[in-house]
Amino acid sequence: MTLFRPNLEVVDLTIFRRGQIVFSESFHTGLNIIRGENSSGKSTIMDFIFYGLGGDLLEHQWRESALLCDTVMMGVKLNGKNVTLQRDVEQKSSQPMKIYFGPSSEALKSSGEGWERYSFRRGKSESFSQIMFRLLGLPEVQYGEANTKITMNQLLRILYSDQLSSVEKLFRQQLFDDAITRQTVGNLLLGAFSNEYYAAKLSLKTYEAEIKDAISRITTLIRIHGRDGHPLTEEWIEQEYSRLQRELHDLNTEIESIESQVFSVQFEDRLSLNDQKATYARVQSLQAEIGKITEELDYLELEAEDSLEFIASLSKKLDALHESKMVVDELNALSFEFCPACFAPVESAEVEGACSLCKQASDQSQVKERALRLINEYARQRQNSLDLQADRQRRISELKARLTKVTELWEQAGRHYTVSLRSPTTEMRTKLRALNREAGYAQRELEELAARKSVVAELREAQQQRDELQRKIDEVRTFIETSEKRDLHQISQARRSIELEVLDFLRRDLERQSTFVNADSVNFDFDGDRISVNGESFFSASSMVYLRNSFIASFAVAAANQSSFSHPRFLLMDTIEDKGMEPERSRNFQRLLNEKSSTAASMNQMIIATSMIAPELDVPEITVGDFYTHENRTLRISST
Repeated sequence: MTLFRPNLEVVDLTIFRRGQIVFSESFHTGLNIIRGENSSGKSTIMDFIFYGLGGDLLEHQWRESALLCDTVMMGVKLNGKNVTLQRDVEQKSSQPMKIYFGPSSEALKSSGEGWERYSFRRGKSESFSQIMFRLLGLPEVQYGEANTKITMNQLLRILYSDQLSSVEKLFRQQLFDDAITRQTVGNLLLGAFSNEYYAAKLSLKTYEAEIKDAISRITTLIRIHGRDGHPLTEEWIEQEYSRLQRELHDLNTEIESIESQVFSVQFEDRLSLNDQKATYARVQSLQAEIGKITEELDYLELEAEDSLEFIASLSKKLDALHESKMVVDELNALSFEFCPACFAPVESAEVEGACSLCKQASDQSQVKERALRLINEYARQRQNSLDLQADRQRRISELKARLTKVTELWEQAGRHYTVSLRSPTTEMRTKLRALNREAGYAQRELEELAARKSVVAELREAQQQRDELQRKIDEVRTFIETSEKRDLHQISQARRSIELEVLDFLRRDLERQSTFVNADSVNFDFDGDRISVNGESFFSASSMVYLRNSFIASFAVAAANQSSFSHPRFLLMDTIEDKGMEPERSRNFQRLLNEKSSTAASMNQMIIATSMIAPELDVPEITVGDFYTHENRTLRISST
């Protein structure tokens, strides 16, 4: 059967108490029915599944028997890949999760090795919701002014129809509920917020922050270095540079002339080499600084090139790993009757599961599990590399600006040293002192101009960065606008698909509610957390249960028939016969669930609990575990 992504499936559930197993059952694709008498522990198991998948249970929501247990461990398939989840049973909310990238059979043998611990909320490290979203291919959607991220708990609130929540509400009740969270979760499951759309939103946020910094840099540079009224342009810098060089050349020519006269008249005057020594020392110092900057710049640029190749390599590996399961599945399905090289008949393999061509035994599940572990590791490595690359590029820009300034100072010092060698200065004449002082002023102006030249280069770079960022912002905004139009269309189409499924459930219900029999429209609001039929919202208690369950089931069924949804094609339902639901009405609903699940286009899973199972569904292919009673409860906890 086809597998639409995202796709979530519970493979098995194991509950421990004091190191002993008190519940252990396997689940299957399609409809799973946990059946038994009332108060035999069915709801406890449903809560454990919700909790094991990342749901949050408050202190007062834990059942007494559940608190006697220590740990819940679940084998699940996320987009067909085996992962094992484990959480300790604690009354405190927001408990962490341990994840093992492989099936539960291996996790049980691992002796603690291979497990990775993730917190409930994102902090310095990733949360378990981020890991599960990544493996499901769901974007990490942010919402609200605080940029809060959607979690597995919030997703499960509309996948789990529990007994404690109001039957008038679509979402499982929790503290601090708000409309924007519900609307965001609903739109996400309907198929809005693609990975590309969310990546564009994150890019836009990054670009807007960067362009803000670039504009701030431009404003600061102009404010600090442009206060004398002169424009910070290369043209003005070159004009000033030429003027000062001519002025300094004229001063040095005059100094050379006077010093030549002094030397010829009074040869016995002592000449000073201090200026030559000081200038030479400055040339050496600046040259050493240039070498140091150039060495660091070369090193960073080489590192940046290597990092780009490494990031590209990681991206290719991630793309390849994401496709690995599909490739393995396709290759595993190939069977050769004739050799593709010589066309001779190929004999069948004697080893079960062996390659039909080379006859070598292979375990495809190990390949997929290794790929799953590598996906998580490579994604983290790529993000760390991208962060380091951004810091490296900032340092390269700073070094280039510094190199421009120091190089200019070195060239000026070199010219000054050449002059000092050609015409040693003397302190014997007032005019020479004045000329030297004036030449010093001009030299200082040239140095200041060199510093300003680096400012102009930095300003030009900032302006280019601003223009490039603006171009990227315009492109990303265009993409986001296009995606939002697509999302609106997708949401509209998905809502209509759900409405048609709900109408089918209502019209095929037993004739207990006239509005259901004559239903022609269904409207539901995620933000308002309500649903209505033909404009009516209030019915008998049992009909409200039926309507709520029909909506949650229709959401999963519509997603199982259309790949455009981002719903994980999974549901939990613990309210089949709540609020006085008569047995035959419950059994009719069960039959509808089985029919729709088994005929859906994609693999899906529905886990329900009932004390009134339809007789034809009471078969091992559909049921999970025993028929539980007060004497044979779900949790095998001894009274001693």
